[in-house]
Amino acid sequence: MLTPALFCLLAYLVGSIPSGYLLVRSLRKVDVRRYGSRSIGAINVCRVGGIWLGATTLLADAGKALGIVLLAGLVESSPWVIAAAGLLVMIGHAYSLWLFVAEGRFSEGKSVACALGVLVGLSLLGAIPWYVAVAPIGVWLFGLMGPRVLTGRWSYISPATMAATISLPLAALLAQAGAAYLGLSAAMTVLILIRHKGNIRRLLAGTEPRLGDRLPDRTPLTAADDQAPPDGSEAKRASLHIDEDIARRWIHHDSRRNTPRRRAHLGTVRP
Repeated sequence: MLTPALFCLLAYLVGSIPSGYLLVRSLRKVDVRRYGSRSIGAINVCRVGGIWLGATTLLADAGKALGIVLLAGLVESSPWVIAAAGLLVMIGHAYSLWLFVAEGRFSEGKSVACALGVLVGLSLLGAIPWYVAVAPIGVWLFGLMGPRVLTGRWSYISPATMAATISLPLAALLAQAGAAYLGLSAAMTVLILIRHKGNIRRLLAGTEPRLGDRLPDRTPLTAADDQAPPDGSEAKRASLHIDEDIARRWIHHDSRRNTPRRRAHLGTVRP
């Protein structure tokens, strides 16, 4: 029989399964952590591997958290154990033990999809009202769609996600969810905000991509480089390849403009 300590360990190990990394590695033969935001989450998987891989990653990450919370509700009656299991599955995703053992470094997961699975699981168990799970989704959609409606441009995903995360403990407090789940919502918020520190730096530097922005070509450098850990020298090589790709596209664009048909259309410029 699982004791609370063993169940919490199980939750962490299940959360540590890097779904997005495994999917992209097996189907696209690349390491998703070397491209885009370097995250193993659904958004970066979508950018690197396509929308279907992104959707599959979202379902897998949310599903492992949902399964752990529902299982916790079946084998444990203490809300503190259920809350601890929900938090540990998110910590496992953010700091994957499997990747640490294999490579000596943690993953770049942000645990947003896992948080969704935890909230849905708690709602199905009746531990929290449904609107506690729905409210952050509404805030996220408003933060993402509002700029689109007002300015015609998509917004950044990370500020919408962080705003939705901050709304979670407020919704739990209004719902009087209880000390265990109120503490869980606060801990979930802190964890997700910590995992977004890279996004915050890119927002301040003006380099964070918007939803729909086209990223540079994501072709791996070499087979040997693709197995190497992303240290400082690898990051420099990756940035050089990105610069070369941008330069090639501009050269191709300029060569298409400088055609006889284009010159005839513009006419001869006389001094």
